[in-house]
Amino acid sequence: MSLYPLQDMVRVRTHREDQASQAVTRARRLLREAREAVQRQQEELAAYTAWRLAEEKRQLDSLMRRLLKLGEIADVRHAISLLRDREFELQDLLKQAEAAATKAEAHLEECRQRQVKAVRDLEKLVEHRKLWELDRARELELAEDLELEEFTPGAGGRFAAVPQTFSYGFN
Repeated sequence: MSLYPLQDMVRVRTHREDQASQAVTRARRLLREAREAVQRQQEELAAYTAWRLAEEKRQLDSLMRRLLKLGEIADVRHAISLLRDREFELQDLLKQAEAAATKAEAHLEECRQRQVKAVRDLEKLVEHRKLWELDRARELELAEDLELEEFTPGAGGRFAAVPQTFSYGFN
């Protein structure tokens, strides 16, 4: 039997399907890592917020019921402001991590769509190959049948009886 004429295309589409599957695997890993980063940022922000509130209370309590030096209140207010700025930075990092996770989800969906298309394209070609093989098998079978008919003695062969078209008449 002869080789399928589109076999090179089958190899290319198989390669594309493999690449698409690997891309989906990588995208899933990136999404998992992005979600873990979001979780870490949420935990860090929650822990820092709790610590910041306790630290603010401690610093403000240190000012209570005692004589204060000039500028002590301003220093505590500045320290509290720095603590709040750090909390805003952590909130920004959390938003960035969430945006990265959203982007990773979109990338995963794109990779899945490419994989579905690659699988569909490969399946079409494999189906075409099956049909081609069936047609090729029918052609070979027909050729074998014709070859057998040439060597079969009988009605259509070289040694067929010649019909008589005349008659002997005796009067």
